[in-house]
Amino acid sequence: MKDMGIRETEKGYGIVNTIFYKWKRIYLEEGIERLSIVRRGRASKNDGALKGKPINLGAKVEEDLIVENQRLRMENNYLKKLAALIQE
Repeated sequence: MKDMGIRETEKGYGIVNTIFYKWKRIYLEEGIERLSIVRRGRASKNDGALKGKPINLGAKVEEDLIVENQRLRMENNYLKKLAALIQE
């Protein structure tokens, strides 16, 4: 059975032809390890971002996000310390 063509494999295992093309696309785009993942339903609109493709942000936007992240971390630490002092 190892030298079966697509049509023989379809008949032998009862697999629909479109599945082979889907598996081929996954193999070529994502690699053999991604074939073992169980996929159900439609792909989400954000799948492109989840495939490891970097999101292209401008330098200014990236810098603003870093500053905001630092500010939020400081605020979070302040609130934790305040809550600890109130409990004492």
